[in-house]
Amino acid sequence: MIRHAFKISGYSESTRKENNALHLEKRKCARVSIGVPISCVSVDSRSKPLDQNKGIIMNVSQTGVRIDANYDVSSDRLKLAFVDFNKSIAEITGKVVFSQKTASGTYDIRVQLQGNKPDIIQFVSRLVRFHHYTKKKKCID
Repeated sequence: MIRHAFKISGYSESTRKENNALHLEKRKCARVSIGVPISCVSVDSRSKPLDQNKGIIMNVSQTGVRIDANYDVSSDRLKLAFVDFNKSIAEITGKVVFSQKTASGTYDIRVQLQGNKPDIIQFVSRLVRFHHYTKKKKCID
């Protein structure tokens, strides 16, 4: 449970109370919890595809995403893609900054989004809009 948030020197900080202990989190940007299916393609330095993976984006910020994927990545560079509610493909490249197998057998992959700021913001905006669109549609059905 997040108790409060404030900004100090460009980093948003929040404290969480877990098991009667306070933990301080330092993040550049706030995260938004979503659940959007994504396709991940590991690429080499020449952008040649190495292997394909799929997963769910668990949260997103203006600088990166956290993906719960079926398999580990084979490169530190990824191409991420999803189909939005207009049936158009949204793509972006990213750098893998963390990857670890979870207790459930999936992989927790953290990706720093690469590219110019407008492209990153557009990709993140489309992810969040898609999440809210599908969430709203599920409530109507």
